[in-house]
Amino acid sequence: MRMGGATPHQALDCSGLTLVAHQAVGMQIPRVSTQQQAAARPLQGPPKPGDLVFFRTAPSQYHVGLMVDRQRFVHASTSKRRVRLASLGNPYWQKRFLGAGSYL
Repeated sequence: MRMGGATPHQALDCSGLTLVAHQAVGMQIPRVSTQQQAAARPLQGPPKPGDLVFFRTAPSQYHVGLMVDRQRFVHASTSKRRVRLASLGNPYWQKRFLGAGSYL
């Protein structure tokens, strides 16, 4: 799999993963993670399964994942070049967490 797209098994980045997941249930969301965050309904409480979680991983680099339960999210990792699970409790993600939003 190559990063930087929205085509499973060919090229998939983090926002491509969340886009494809929403399309699979008949929902249209923006393509880019910053636009996904801007258009999502902000959450006041902790994220739930199906909610998006947003991160700032570098000064001008943003990341998005999709919650699968109350602690873990799935995301297309640019460093590992694969889709994987991560925990919101991980210090790396806690430090970079911007917030959560929902289209549900």
